[in-house]
Amino acid sequence: MREELGSDNTEIQITGKQLCQYLAVAESRAQRALRKHSFARVVMKRKRSETPPEEMRSGDEAQYAEQEGGAAKRVADDDVDYEDSPSFNSLSE
Repeated sequence: MREELGSDNTEIQITGKQLCQYLAVAESRAQRALRKHSFARVVMKRKRSETPPEEMRSGDEAQYAEQEGGAAKRVADDDVDYEDSPSFNSLSE
């Protein structure tokens, strides 16, 4: 087809009616191509299978308790209103 047109600078003249016809043909071809590759009109989704609950292992409870203790200590360290009471040892001296 390129040979038929000649160089890239070749002028092509068509009427408005011809342009509309070409566009109509191109649009109908595009619509047919889309229909072939599109999903069915009604798409049914499957329900997702339920994720089983996480089971605690023997070492998990101790690890969680340690993490909670560390978090509580960090909060207490950052609390400006918290006053550390004197330890029992310092009172007995």
